[in-house]
Amino acid sequence: MDYTNHNTSLRTNKHLSYEERFYIEKQLQANVSKSAIAKALGRSRTTIHTEIKRGTVVQIKQGTSVLMYLADRGQGSYEASRKGSFNTLKAGAIEAFLAWIESKIVKDRWSLDAAVGYAIRNHLFARDAMVSAKTLYNYVHQGILPIAPIDLPLMVRRSTRKDRIRKHKKHLGKSIDLRDTSILRREEFGHWELDTVRGSKDKQDEVIVSLLERKTRAYVTLRSPSAKAADITTTLQSWLSRCSDVLDSKSLCKTITSNNGLEFASITNLENEGLQIFFAHPYAAWERGSNERHNGLLRRFIPKGIPIHTVSEAALKRATNWCNTLPRKILGYRTPREAFLDEIRKLTDVTSVQFHIAI
Repeated sequence: MDYTNHNTSLRTNKHLSYEERFYIEKQLQANVSKSAIAKALGRSRTTIHTEIKRGTVVQIKQGTSVLMYLADRGQGSYEASRKGSFNTLKAGAIEAFLAWIESKIVKDRWSLDAAVGYAIRNHLFARDAMVSAKTLYNYVHQGILPIAPIDLPLMVRRSTRKDRIRKHKKHLGKSIDLRDTSILRREEFGHWELDTVRGSKDKQDEVIVSLLERKTRAYVTLRSPSAKAADITTTLQSWLSRCSDVLDSKSLCKTITSNNGLEFASITNLENEGLQIFFAHPYAAWERGSNERHNGLLRRFIPKGIPIHTVSEAALKRATNWCNTLPRKILGYRTPREAFLDEIRKLTDVTSVQFHIAI
């Protein structure tokens, strides 16, 4: 196939020059078509069309407004757009920012997005002394930052589990389908997701009961003597009782949505006029996605295989506190702790509510 408009030679200057813009202006005044101009300059018709659109202004000719392309206007628009098209910062100008980012990633285990968003929200650096999260990710891949992809856990995770379809799973209580659809919007405080985190396969080992408040992403971890239904129910009952000592539990905990694990077989006994308990569909972890996500964060500190009874209370609280002080983009880069306490202040004059759960 023959191409009538092609250029196989390497063009050292890919952008239109002022002389080319001046040529376009004169040719348009002579009513030459865009295709002819493109062929004469060895450019694509799209390039010429975009340039004409960018450099066209309103001119008054004999008392009438007309649209005209001016080379000066096209050149000015080009130069203005070029100012923001590349990073003009010197390495020294953002050295402090990059050092702070490295500290947050390596020591505090934040994500790049969380660190950048937190820095912007709290005005830690001048905007012209920072780069975006996308640029930082580029720096990681290019080896500019002393951070490896392994330091960003989600960049190296891979799913190897195959999809399986199972039937005849026992339903332990009211289906999530009966839950008010308004809860999906996360606009109301007091709706929680429930799960357990296990260490080893030893049935005699302790387990962690994890709860997450859907609106604020506040994360709670409770230690249970075992995964037996009676122990799980007692652990939840104790938590609800401690909460009611500080705040009306009807305001704090309106619904709990659990999975269909047998360890939750008797939690429906905790239902009352102010608390409803629902169960997600079998093998549908995405219906409690926020809780699953935070369990994944907890696994950074308590990997699978480590018996829970060997994890000290101080270590568990430290891990939970980290989850609750990690800035979140979805919260406007506030932390779950800040969002949780903001909701508590709307309900009571108590300004420091701990509930014995490191919120």
